[in-house]
Amino acid sequence: MGFAVFIEPEGELRTNILKWKKMIEAKFPNQSYCSHPPHSTLIYVNIKQEEMALVAVGKTLGGFPAFNNKIAEADVFWNDSATGGGHTLYWKIQSNQILFDLQRQVAESLHPFISNNPEPKFVKNVPLLKNSFDRYGFPFIGNHWIPHMTIASLKTCQNDPLIEEFLEQSCEFELDVTEVSCWRVENDQHNCIEKYKLL
Repeated sequence: MGFAVFIEPEGELRTNILKWKKMIEAKFPNQSYCSHPPHSTLIYVNIKQEEMALVAVGKTLGGFPAFNNKIAEADVFWNDSATGGGHTLYWKIQSNQILFDLQRQVAESLHPFISNNPEPKFVKNVPLLKNSFDRYGFPFIGNHWIPHMTIASLKTCQNDPLIEEFLEQSCEFELDVTEVSCWRVENDQHNCIEKYKLL
C-alpha cells in the first residue's frame, strides 16, 4: 500500500496552487499530478503494518519543532522522467537543514515497514537516486532533494504560454511548517489518515 508523508500549504500559497491546478485542468485535462492535493512530499513508499508505521512517524515528529520557511521561486522540472517526459510546474521551497533533517528522520522511522516497493525506472542509471532508494525506499532523501509544491506535469511544448505565465509570477509566499500529514495513496487517490502537530 502506498504511504506518503506531506507538508501541506496554507493560506495564499494553497489558494495559488489550487488556482493553477484548475487552470491547467481546463486547458490540459488529466495531466499528471493535477488531481493531487496541494503538498510537498517528504517521502512516498509502499509499506506494511500501516498502524505501526503511523505510530513510528508520530514518535519521530513528537519532538520536532515547527519552523518557518518560504517559497524561493516558480520553476519547472523540464522533461521530467518521473512523469514520462512532462514538464512539471512547481513552487520551489527554500532549502534549509531543518527541512532535510525532518525528511531524513521521517524516512528512517518508516524504513522497518517498507514492503513490495518497486524501484522506479528513472532511478537505475543515477547513482545518487539509486543510493537513496536502496537506503530509504525513496530516491529523493538527502541534500539532493529539491523541496517543492507541485502544480502538475504538462505534456506540451516548453514555450507554452501557460508555462511562461506560471514562471513569470512573483514569489512572496511564506510557508509555516506547523504540521505534517500522512496519506494512504492508491494511484491518484489520496486519503489523509493522520496529522501531527509539530512543537
